[in-house]
Amino acid sequence: MSINLGFRITISLVICLFLLSGCASRSAVIPVLAPFTQVPVDFTHVWTKGAHPFTGASVIDIDGDGQFEIFVGGGAGQHDALLSYRHGRLVNIEHGTGLSNTSATYGSTAIDMDADGDTDLIVARDNGVYFYLNDRGRFQERPIPVNLPVDSVPFHVAVSDIDHDGDGDLYVSVFVNAKAFRSATFNDPMHAKPNRMLLNNGDLTFVDITESSGTASRQNTFLSVFVDLDSDGWQDLVVSQNTGAVEVFRNMKDRTFQPVATKSEFGFWMGLAVGDIDNDGDQDLFFTNVGESIPLFLTSGDLQDGQRHTHEWMLWRNDGAFHFTDVTKTYRLTGEGFAWGAVFEDLNLDGRLDLLVAQNYIKWPVHKLFKLSGRTYLQSNEHGAEAFRHSSSLGMGNTYFGQSPLIVDLDGDGRQDLLWINMDGPVRAFLNTTRNNYVTLVIPDTVSALGTRVSIETENGRSYTRAVVGNVGMLTDQTPELTFGLGNLERVRRVLIHRPNGQTEILSSPPINTKIMLN
Repeated sequence: MSINLGFRITISLVICLFLLSGCASRSAVIPVLAPFTQVPVDFTHVWTKGAHPFTGASVIDIDGDGQFEIFVGGGAGQHDALLSYRHGRLVNIEHGTGLSNTSATYGSTAIDMDADGDTDLIVARDNGVYFYLNDRGRFQERPIPVNLPVDSVPFHVAVSDIDHDGDGDLYVSVFVNAKAFRSATFNDPMHAKPNRMLLNNGDLTFVDITESSGTASRQNTFLSVFVDLDSDGWQDLVVSQNTGAVEVFRNMKDRTFQPVATKSEFGFWMGLAVGDIDNDGDQDLFFTNVGESIPLFLTSGDLQDGQRHTHEWMLWRNDGAFHFTDVTKTYRLTGEGFAWGAVFEDLNLDGRLDLLVAQNYIKWPVHKLFKLSGRTYLQSNEHGAEAFRHSSSLGMGNTYFGQSPLIVDLDGDGRQDLLWINMDGPVRAFLNTTRNNYVTLVIPDTVSALGTRVSIETENGRSYTRAVVGNVGMLTDQTPELTFGLGNLERVRRVLIHRPNGQTEILSSPPINTKIMLN
């Protein structure tokens, strides 16, 4: 036997072992009667080689009628889609809206940027960043000038009023372009592309303050999220980076951000979920990674002596004052497979945040033959400790090249439904038919609402706290609604609403199983 043949056989055996470990769950499965019903969708994303395979999606009410549409990006040469739930299916109504552009579409964010009452859209494309300014359901395309690094593309745009002057500032996540991309490149400064921070002049023109704000970042970035981590009313910044360490920046309230020391190892950090998993009032962070689908030694790339990287996912408990504890093992989230976008949501409306994770790598040959199902974790208490357990019987498996979950109430019944946004595959949609009680708050999709924190109180005490965060998942912008599961409880004592400007509102004895509109 030749050395080359022996090496190939060894690699094949290793891949088979990792195939088995990546496709099988390392966590116990919770049997649950499936409360989700699939509905047909009239859109399939097409990946054209030469661009990155990703797409983007945003929940947007284009005409203010209270029913949400879903913008989904197309691949190179493919029109984007605008999906509307009609007569039991999601139909594409993009034609005539002015929303499309045949450059490959990556991330998108829906928000009213010009404060005219219509929700606008910001789209990151292979050829730049664009505004789509909304005028009663018709959109005007306007390029946003961004000084991008050479050989780079914008992946996503996060919005926050970083200086509390009333308008939306932009943070552009930047990635090396598809032609120059090399996997597992940790130490080449020319391969890493810094992100851009754009300060709004108040008239939808912007000045680049990346250097003065201290937010350039160190590596190629999949996703960046503004979230108030210390509950001071000012949104901080979390950056999820490929072949780098997670970066956290504290908002210093003077248009500058201070890096926060973390214990993140190098990883292929991709998706990012934000949620109060332990009901202590602050926002915890979950990051996806390549998991056990790919052998560790195949991803060491140009790591130097003394540098370490990990394939494990990462769940950080927020302990306050910018201190984070890695509780991935505690919550039983180790030993899983390749993952992209992730979102916290109370799927079964029992009062605990659950976790959805999209899976499969379109460039990994193993996943072309044996796809992971995507993970639908229910949070439960086991022997006095909270843990996430996958439940395959929810009926929401997704054996496509999953990019991100997308949360939205499609049919207007107040319960949040689910879409799987897939690369080079169909969008898949599921209606939530869970019978537990709930309270749903409709938050305006405005700059001033970003960072709003809401919690409820019942006879059992205070629930988890939900924050208005613009763009968790993976190049996606989730619903602006906040839904709190009640289980079989039939009364809520009050709803506590904490605005970023320091104001607090209280809604006493709100009605359940209905939507409550907030100003």
